[in-house]
This record gives sequence, structure tokens and C-alpha cells, in this order.
Amino acid sequence: MKKLMYMVAGLLLSSVMLFAQSGYQKASDAQKKEIVNKMTKATGNMKSMKCDFTQVKELSFMDDKVTSEGSMLFKQPDKIRWEYTKPYKYIFSMDGTNVRMTSGDNTNKVPVKSSKMFNEISKVLIGGVSGNGLVDSPDFATQFNVGKEDDQVVLTPQKKEVKDLFSSIQLYVSKSDSRIHKVELIEKSGDKTIIQLKNIQLNASIQDDIFSR
Repeated sequence: MKKLMYMVAGLLLSSVMLFAQSGYQKASDAQKKEIVNKMTKATGNMKSMKCDFTQVKELSFMDDKVTSEGSMLFKQPDKIRWEYTKPYKYIFSMDGTNVRMTSGDNTNKVPVKSSKMFNEISKVLIGGVSGNGLVDSPDFATQFNVGKEDDQVVLTPQKKEVKDLFSSIQLYVSKSDSRIHKVELIEKSGDKTIIQLKNIQLNASIQDDIFSR
């Protein structure tokens, strides 16, 4: 089971990048406050989200990159579904109570509360989409950086369950609508996963039962 958890975490989420990377400068206290206020206002109106995504996995021991595509559904407060369609089909879904992982005809179901690791992964996944529970969480040390077209929020895990997986989680917040459009997850191994959200639809009607299958 532990091996399965690490596999899922690596698949969905995954070189440490400095805040002074090209195009970004450390935010002042006033800029940090403005970013947080705008994100809070933007997510406060979001009840659900539909979008497509492109995921690029960069492995520390390989020059090649692994690119995947799919769609994501999110519904407040704790339902999320990642469906990979290319290059293979795979579904990771949470209905608030259980995590389901489906590959082909095989489905594994795990109660979220039965595993500290899955509980933390669920927070990271939901926070990576909405920003809720990450930006203002004491479980992360937070660095805000300002760019031209977006702002960067670098989160350094403080809890063991997350530190064992990631050295940092980086959220990219669009200046146009103060919503997260890209997530980078840096693993302890040096592997990196970049998830780009696109074709975002807010507050679309989503049936609850889709998160349970």
C-alpha cells in the first residue's frame, strides 16, 4: 500500500527552484497582502471548476520528459477528479471520504482518513487547484514572488508526511483573474511535475456521483 501511495503521488504531483529565478522578484509585505486578498476573493466565488490539463514529468535521471493530458473536475469543499486520457487512461478521484484509483478494469478504493499520507495528498491536490488550505496553512513555509504576467507562491512543507514527498510546491497565480493556472511539484528526489490548467470553466454544474466512480 505504501508503494502504491508513492506511485500515485509521483504520478499526479512531482532542481529546487529559487525565488529569484528569471522573471520573479521577492514580494514586499504590501504585495504579499494584495496577492492573498485577491486569491481569497477569487476562490470565495468558486463553487466548482472544470478544466483540461497538461502534465509534464521531468525525471532527474533522464533527459526525456513524460507528457500526459486529461481533464479535471473540482467541487467544493473536498471533491476532485483527475482523469488522464493520454498517453494512457487513468483516474484518480476523491469524493471527500474515499480515494479511488482506476486503471483499466481495476479500481482501488482507500478511505482518506485511514492514511495520513492520502489525507495530506488530498489537501495538496485541492489546494493546488483552489489555493485553499495551502497559502495560509501553518503546515507550509510560504514565499511570495512577483512576476510580469503571474505571481509565484513557493510552499515548503513542514509536516513529515508531505516533506517525505516534496521539497516544495509552487503555485502560479494569474494577474488577470488571481486564479492558479499552473502548479509545480518538486520531489525530494529532484523529479519535477508541472501541471498546466487550461480551458477553465467556473461554477459549472457537476453531479456528485462522478467523484465516486
